[in-house]
Amino acid sequence: MAQISSPESPTKLAIDDEYDIMQYYVVDGVRLPPFCRGKMEDVATFPVRKDDVWIVSYPRAGVWLQDLIYLLLEGGDLNTTDLSLESVEDSIPFLEAPSPGMELLKTLPSPRYIKSHLPYGLLPEGVRNKECKVIYITRNPKDVMCSFYDFHRTVRMVHYKGTFHQFFYRFINNKLGYGSYFRHVLEWWEQRKDNNLLFLKYEDVRQDIRSSIEQLANFLERPLTPAALKSIYTHFEEDARAYTLLGWSTHTIERLLEDRVGYWKYYFTVHMNEKFDKLLPDRLPASTGLDFQYTL
Repeated sequence: MAQISSPESPTKLAIDDEYDIMQYYVVDGVRLPPFCRGKMEDVATFPVRKDDVWIVSYPRAGVWLQDLIYLLLEGGDLNTTDLSLESVEDSIPFLEAPSPGMELLKTLPSPRYIKSHLPYGLLPEGVRNKECKVIYITRNPKDVMCSFYDFHRTVRMVHYKGTFHQFFYRFINNKLGYGSYFRHVLEWWEQRKDNNLLFLKYEDVRQDIRSSIEQLANFLERPLTPAALKSIYTHFEEDARAYTLLGWSTHTIERLLEDRVGYWKYYFTVHMNEKFDKLLPDRLPASTGLDFQYTL
């Protein structure tokens, strides 16, 4: 696909070289983070178990949802489930990341919870053969782009120094880790009717948290009592009233802003929005039946 450019867009050199912030590893035309180098054959043959639960997404497509999924997997009791970042990250290890490593993942007791950002075609054969439950999380591409930009700016390993304007063109020209957002999403959208797959749109969950909790609990076969459902719903609705409360840290407020549907409005210029909306029908054709909400 041809690169999208304009009189205001960065040069090809700026996109490919000066701001090639990571030494990407390319597999089947997909740019992957350098820590994936030398692992992909092992990924393809990674042993999948029927009681595994895999959480797959393009990067930054729904970090907030991971906490909810983990809580339900652990039985839905807010009083006994540790939802700290460290606990959730340790309990849902990252398949392709350097730590803890695939050898350790192979030895974990069942049921295992595993997450990955790999596109459909690069995941283990057992995942593609429907040998386990998969939750695929997606989010509107404008918000994903902005959240991914924040990640690049704040993570020491990446240390991105470019502008959002430059990042915008990297995103729409597939010059970021894990390749094209649109290809990633559409490959999973094509599998959405599989019984082992729950395809979740972030915006749908934010719009109707209660129904989404019930949907997730049913898919995961983790039934909830009415009291547990109410407790979880109340907990995950708290950000709706966060701005009226005192004592929230700057980090918490920034996270709440990033989790909002419509976060892209803090970054997109009018020109960027017009350009994105113009190319969207080509990248996400109406014929696919997949669309997104960009504000709530």
